[in-house]
Amino acid sequence: MGALDFELFTSLRYDPLLTTLPVNTEAWDSDVKQSSPFYMLFYHRDRLLEAAEHFGWAEIADSLRGPKGFTTLLKKLNDGMANLTQSQSPLRVRVLLRHEGSSRIEMNPTTVTTAASLFPNRIPPPKSAAQMKVSPLTGGVLTVGDGDAVHGDPPMGEAWDVLPDSQRVKPSLFTSYKTTSRDMYMAARQRVGIHDMAEKKEVLIISEKDGEIMEGSLTSVFFWRNGKWTTPPISSGGQIGTTRRWALEKG
Repeated sequence: MGALDFELFTSLRYDPLLTTLPVNTEAWDSDVKQSSPFYMLFYHRDRLLEAAEHFGWAEIADSLRGPKGFTTLLKKLNDGMANLTQSQSPLRVRVLLRHEGSSRIEMNPTTVTTAASLFPNRIPPPKSAAQMKVSPLTGGVLTVGDGDAVHGDPPMGEAWDVLPDSQRVKPSLFTSYKTTSRDMYMAARQRVGIHDMAEKKEVLIISEKDGEIMEGSLTSVFFWRNGKWTTPPISSGGQIGTTRRWALEKG
């Protein structure tokens, strides 16, 4: 595929709620740290930078590197959304970059969510794994029981149908990094009968290399294994996601 046939992109959330959450900008450099309505922007900058470096897009990589590059990206977002700075409605924002250095921003409405969903204190274990344990000394509950919740847990939503792809996908830079070349994902969704982006269904992308699950077509995936959550390693070839990175860093 030629260098001009696709764009690099990242999708992030714009939400006024985020300006009240210091955790959203804790990764920012101290000289630029401020409240921001852009979700995990520092991680999204890193994702774009890493993709540009791996594809050899030197001009794009240079424009994103370091504190100056981050400030440039932030200004690009602020300028592109100048007419929406007072908006109280959350938006899904896509930043798209081309090889020669041009960029564009797309915006679409997205659903309202909670602070606990954006920055959970933990990912609750599946109900089948939760067990009530009582301290023999105090009689107090040490772990929550089935269906119980801990303060800061994200609210439980409607369950999705998760379906394995019937074919295998070859890992590549196009599966590790977000680009507009997404035929492999659309084909996987069609094979399992997902025809509408609004459907509460997801397909698991499976590597042709060793049959390892790489990711979902639109999501990062986590599995409950041996009493803890785990996610496919970068070596599987799946997306190097931003929320995935945050979750790993937070343990």
